[in-house]
Amino acid sequence: MTISCLGYVIFSSTDLKDWRHFGTQVVGAMDVAGDDTCVALKIDQQPFRILVEPGDADHVSALGFEMAGEIEFSALRDRLESEGFAIRNGSDSEARNRAVKAFFATIDPAGNPLEFYYSRVLDQTAFLSPIGVKSFVTGDMGLGHVVVPGGEDLEGTYAFYTAVLGLGDSDDLNMQLPGENAPAIRVRFLHAANARHHSLAIASLPSPSGLIHAMLEMEDFDDVGRCHDRVLAAKRQLMASLGRHCNDNMLSFYVVGPGGIPFEIGCDGLQVDWTNFEPTKSSVPDHWGHAYQFPA
Repeated sequence: MTISCLGYVIFSSTDLKDWRHFGTQVVGAMDVAGDDTCVALKIDQQPFRILVEPGDADHVSALGFEMAGEIEFSALRDRLESEGFAIRNGSDSEARNRAVKAFFATIDPAGNPLEFYYSRVLDQTAFLSPIGVKSFVTGDMGLGHVVVPGGEDLEGTYAFYTAVLGLGDSDDLNMQLPGENAPAIRVRFLHAANARHHSLAIASLPSPSGLIHAMLEMEDFDDVGRCHDRVLAAKRQLMASLGRHCNDNMLSFYVVGPGGIPFEIGCDGLQVDWTNFEPTKSSVPDHWGHAYQFPA
């Protein structure tokens, strides 16, 4: 496996001011953009983990995955081209904007925008939360995780991520959503070459923003609780109450962020030794909690 982690996410937004407030005053990240033309949220030694650029819609623009090195980067690009996927090589200025040596972009079978890069430049500026969050769990496990729509052919999208990209199975969740006439859904959880339980999941659900949710993991449970307080004080909509997931053990809550994009804020995520792991099958998502209130 040559994909190391989920390195960054890029969004387009109609309201940078809301993103800046949510990112710094609710989540507790640093905005290191330097001007008002974008929002660049830093949570560790990386230059940024979330970049928000102005656009005419609130949508995910790119999911950036880090490759193990240049050889693996080039091999994946060649593999995707041989499989018939359209590749766009990033320009030098775009690479500098992402603080990477090089990247290329493509689209997965469900229409999700992907970028693959290698050799990201570390930022010597220490992370210092503007509201006192101690730290986020990142390092070689990357940003956290994202859940994306799997499209009409979930199994075809799953095959792309496993057989072509080389991500590994973590869990296969089949569950009934709560509520009258609510559908049954399936979520395939996939891991990269790091200990995080999953860096990506694909779900049999649509999303107008292109992202079902993104997860940021905090080091300390009290920081999660304080973030929950800030969400309530800011009158942000909760998508799920505090709870603990079965498959990755994450203790978390979900909040609807800017542009209707949901975020999971949690701690205690499972870290796995993949040499001794059997992929699991789940029929319930939670040990307790996570009373869901899905936005319209």
